[in-house]
Amino acid sequence: MSYIFVKLLNFVNESNSGYNTWKRNNVTLRGIKEMGKENNVYGSFGKGLYTVPLSNKAMAKQYGEIYYLVNAKPKNPKVVQYLNDAEILKQRLIANFCEENNVNYSLKYFEEHTSMDKEMLKIGYDGLVIKGREMVNYKPENVLYFKTENQLKNYYETVLQSK
Repeated sequence: MSYIFVKLLNFVNESNSGYNTWKRNNVTLRGIKEMGKENNVYGSFGKGLYTVPLSNKAMAKQYGEIYYLVNAKPKNPKVVQYLNDAEILKQRLIANFCEENNVNYSLKYFEEHTSMDKEMLKIGYDGLVIKGREMVNYKPENVLYFKTENQLKNYYETVLQSK
């Protein structure tokens, strides 16, 4: 390989590694049926913005066209390993709420008076992350949507790298 080609390849790899690191830490995916409208899919872990990690493109695709989202990750989430752990967490929240209100365990009572997102926010979590699967942000702010990776990379290069 020529010296110039090797230098160019190193430059591209260095540029991409910064972008790839940023992307891995800041970008999630969301499947969207129609931009600007709710997907009308029941979120079993409360109201919020549901996204998936970059590694779970197949799950996002089930809900519609894939978009890249920046600022969608919760800042202080409860992190669990498995979907079952999230279900157990939800059951604990229901049990605690019912106990605080002197009511036997009742999903119906819980849903009539509160929600998982409200209870999670009360105990200091702004979201829930099920590792490798999905996450919900109960207080999304300044979320940016990009339809293509080229748009995302352009944002990174022109807005973030110019700071």
